Amino acid sequence: MELKKTNKYLALALFWTAVVTVACLASISDVPDVDLGVENADKLVHFTFYAVFAVLWFSYLKMYVTNHKKLYILVFSLSVSFGIIIEICQSLFTETRQADVVDAVANTLGTLLGLLLLKFYNNRFKK
Repeated sequence: MELKKTNKYLALALFWTAVVTVACLASISDVPDVDLGVENADKLVHFTFYAVFAVLWFSYLKMYVTNHKKLYILVFSLSVSFGIIIEICQSLFTETRQADVVDAVANTLGTLLGLLLLKFYNNRFKK
């Protein structure tokens, strides 16, 4: 793949990682209270953050990891580890946030959905 495309995928993945990091570590008092009318809407946000995170990192890393099974395992591991690290950082470095196992589960499920969508797309449209 050409360098320009590689840089685009890396830039998108890094940008999204920064967005997730800032959103998850920002003081709750700094975040506007948005009522989506859905109980535990924040879990849906975590789910979505990590589905996109997995897709973007997969899109970048596939240029370097040619074994697809290893690529899926790598992206899954990267995403889940990042989610756990963010939860620990919330507990250690913020006064208004705390680690939440249910957030970590939502992160993991979002990662799985992102990877399953990629698997479906690759099987359906890339043959």
